[in-house]
Amino acid sequence: MIKDIYANILGRISRYGDDIRQTSEKLRRRKIPRHLVDITDSVPIKAHQFDIQSLFSTNLFMGLYDEQQIMEKLEQVGIIDIIQKKGFRNILVSIDKQDSYTSRLYVNCGAIEENRRLIELIVREGVFVPRQNFIPAYDFTGGLRILLIEWLCLQNPRAEFTPDKPRLPGQEHPGLGTLKNMQEFLYKLAKHSGKDAIVDVPEYFHSAVIYSGLYSRIYSRAYSFFSPVDAGIMQAMQRDITELPLADISFAIASDCLVNAGTGEPVNWQPSEQIYSLSEKLTNYLEDDRYKEIVIATMNDHSFSINREKYERLKEKDLLQ
Repeated sequence: MIKDIYANILGRISRYGDDIRQTSEKLRRRKIPRHLVDITDSVPIKAHQFDIQSLFSTNLFMGLYDEQQIMEKLEQVGIIDIIQKKGFRNILVSIDKQDSYTSRLYVNCGAIEENRRLIELIVREGVFVPRQNFIPAYDFTGGLRILLIEWLCLQNPRAEFTPDKPRLPGQEHPGLGTLKNMQEFLYKLAKHSGKDAIVDVPEYFHSAVIYSGLYSRIYSRAYSFFSPVDAGIMQAMQRDITELPLADISFAIASDCLVNAGTGEPVNWQPSEQIYSLSEKLTNYLEDDRYKEIVIATMNDHSFSINREKYERLKEKDLLQ
């Protein structure tokens, strides 16, 4: 019995050791919320608190789901069907817990190795309190129970980039075509676990654009910035920068080619929390006329353009980030 237990433990260590090393850099770049204060802390299990039952229960994804249950949920939202239609067989689902709040999910084809990786998802559960109160009528000091998307990669390692579907910043392989399905998967996880919202801090401009319209195509409301100021800045950027395709715009912004159209001064892209609300109070906040007024006022106060000379120079030298 004891030998079997320790063999199981060693098996898990071997199985996930490479994945831990491969994602360590990503976790070091953990998304830092700008407007929400993270008030969760990981508490390591002390030796006297350890028992075999808690070891295996805490390894469940979000403390709720084993690998078979995750596979079933991926099937329910159509992800497995899409993967199989692309020619991938022998789909392997593996899960792990980084700490008390962080869960990791991997979907591979045929083997656990990273070059067989199709999906990688890291989520963190937490209670967040706003740093700033944009509309005094809404009191969020009690905190928001959220599911934070730390990392999401959906890729087809067999595909090639094309002129119609060019590489986007941060991509190593073309997408898998399952983003909408993955968002439905995340929605179900968050809803079932009693969260107030799903939160993502988009690292790149194109991610923010895609997310801002994604949920409105799935459910009845959109994915919105918690900060109405950042929402207004985003809308001003979308209004002003139209001369390039989205991929080029995102590369230009990631390569510090974004400028204030009035002054010509460089402007840094500052990722901010985009939220899909699952609570009535938060939904009311995001749909409040005062929120919308701040968005419009901010949009009217900002104007942007791309430093085309710098962008073309970096593009010619293949230095775009």
